[in-house]
Amino acid sequence: MTRSFRTVGALTVVMLGMCAAAASSAEAANPKDIARAKNTKNMGECVRCDLSNADLRYGFFQLAVMIEADLSGAKFDGANLAGAQLNNANMSNASFAYTNFSGAQLQGADMRGSNFSNAWLNWAWLAGAKLDGANFTNVNLSGAQLQGADLSKTTGLTDLQLATACGDSTTRLPQGISAPRCPY
Repeated sequence: MTRSFRTVGALTVVMLGMCAAAASSAEAANPKDIARAKNTKNMGECVRCDLSNADLRYGFFQLAVMIEADLSGAKFDGANLAGAQLNNANMSNASFAYTNFSGAQLQGADMRGSNFSNAWLNWAWLAGAKLDGANFTNVNLSGAQLQGADLSKTTGLTDLQLATACGDSTTRLPQGISAPRCPY
């Protein structure tokens, strides 16, 4: 009896180990995709790449093409994503504190639950972006294009931040926040 229990126990441990390895690899970024994103010769061409849960803090991704990329859970704090194309990217539950998104294309991006505190989103395009639970504390939104964006469930957003942003009748804001008029 003891011998069969040990065999079953050993098999259980091996199976659990295999399941854990499979689960962790499914949640980790693809190393080849990280290399593609960091390749400055191709300006970070990384369409539909998997950068989920990657640590890319302080990286240089200016003008990167990451359309429909998976950046969920990634850390881009302090990174330069100025002019990056992130249309329809999954950026949910990621951290972008102090990140430069100046002029970035973020139309249709899923940014729910992400931290953008102290980020620069000046002249960024956020039409149709999903932003539920995103933290916008001290974010620079000067000239940001917010037409069709739903910011109603964001946190840290103030009237002052929106004073120089561009919105329209389809821009949804948290209760008590005035709709931005396009001053430009």
